[in-house]
Amino acid sequence: MPSGGAIQDIDADFVYDYETLRIGGLTLAGIMVLMSVFLLFGNKIRNCGKSKAKPVEED
Repeated sequence: MPSGGAIQDIDADFVYDYETLRIGGLTLAGIMVLMSVFLLFGNKIRNCGKSKAKPVEED
């Protein structure tokens, strides 16, 4: 501790790399959007053109 009661800032030399943070955040957001689109519409795409089985009615 410095003498004289002065408060030392241990993070004074720390600087954010905003470009890397922005690119990483946009990449993560893009991947999450694509995955959610695949999850939401994946079942519809997979079953495209297939008719659902209709139950047989008996008298």
